[in-house]
Amino acid sequence: MAVTSETSDRKSYEQVCPLASALDFVGDRWTILIVRELLGGPARFQELKVGLPGVATNLLTERLRRMEIDGIVRRVDAGTSGLYTLTEAGAGIRTALEELGVWGARMGRVGPVIHQRSIRAIAMAMHAVLVRAADALPSETNIIELEIDGEYLEIVLGPRPIVTARTSTLPDARVAASTSAISSLLLGETAADRVFSHISGDERATRRLIAALGGAAA
Repeated sequence: MAVTSETSDRKSYEQVCPLASALDFVGDRWTILIVRELLGGPARFQELKVGLPGVATNLLTERLRRMEIDGIVRRVDAGTSGLYTLTEAGAGIRTALEELGVWGARMGRVGPVIHQRSIRAIAMAMHAVLVRAADALPSETNIIELEIDGEYLEIVLGPRPIVTARTSTLPDARVAASTSAISSLLLGETAADRVFSHISGDERATRRLIAALGGAAA
């Protein structure tokens, strides 16, 4: 079912073109990066603000409001603050954004790097790598908690990998890495077997993660 916006101030390309229609929904500045953050897991407003350095509070509020109207984002009451999550329609953009990220990595950067990737951006990028690992993915499923400089990812490693920015309950293995090492891995500059440190749990699960991410499993 097509999603249509009810906002009257919508800017549109006004073209009979699916790509133009997609950009009518996510083409405004910051919107795709908000989706990127939420592909990494549900987030509170302040968590989105931290993951999107440079975005003005009022602009983030406006973008989220419009994305709710468009059916891309849903706000769920969670304690004292709302939790934002993607709807099924919003999550449907994942493959397109992952391919856009692959293209962006080939194109390189247009300016200096000021901000490191947020933990949710890392989750999305790692998911993109794992789902493309094909035969390197294990047939059995392991749950791995990855600590990155005090923040956490839960990696469900198996035929259908999922990476989410959150701590894990009873993971099969716990591993650690630094933000700089993960960034180097995701850019293809460092082999996975030089990135991760096994902390506890099943070492075989850690080796499977390394193998799936392109390293040499011992």
